[in-house]
Amino acid sequence: MSPRSKEQIEKIRDASISNILEASLELFAIKGFDSTSISNIAEKAGISKGLLYNYFSGKDELLRALIDQLNESETNLMSQILDDDPRKTLENLFSAFFYELREHNQQWVFVTKLAVQVDKFDFVRALVTEKYNSYIDLFDQLLNSIGLKNPKGEALLLAGMLDGIGYQYLMIQDKYPLKEIENYLIQKYCHNEIN
Repeated sequence: MSPRSKEQIEKIRDASISNILEASLELFAIKGFDSTSISNIAEKAGISKGLLYNYFSGKDELLRALIDQLNESETNLMSQILDDDPRKTLENLFSAFFYELREHNQQWVFVTKLAVQVDKFDFVRALVTEKYNSYIDLFDQLLNSIGLKNPKGEALLLAGMLDGIGYQYLMIQDKYPLKEIENYLIQKYCHNEIN
């Protein structure tokens, strides 16, 4: 058997890290950060605990890597959402929000559990604050562009509504009228004149 090439080693490394992050996300969402051990994560990822420590120094570093990965995914998604037409951008934002809520439920559970422990992780509070402010600014700009009289107030209300929708859906799941609310928001903000 010939030795592995540098590319093969890199692929194995990337696959291991991906498995570790996926296992971490699932376990942090189900059990919570504090109740999940490195052993749990290694077992779920199908690797030894020692190998996991080759990639991550502990749960805090894993948490940061997981948040970085989610942040990068969000940045990529946002680049696909923005449009010259503010109503189309809003429609894309709503569609993406509801799609992510339905299709990546585990991420939402993880983020929600983390959010209620925001005092435990200063870097999480800083990131959440930064994200919140950037979304408020984006909503404010878009709503101002479509001619709302109080775009800042509407942006604050809209952000609160989306957070509430996310929490309610996580609690109620299939019984929640997610598609109906998505259609209502798109109709209200993207297809009607609202002031």
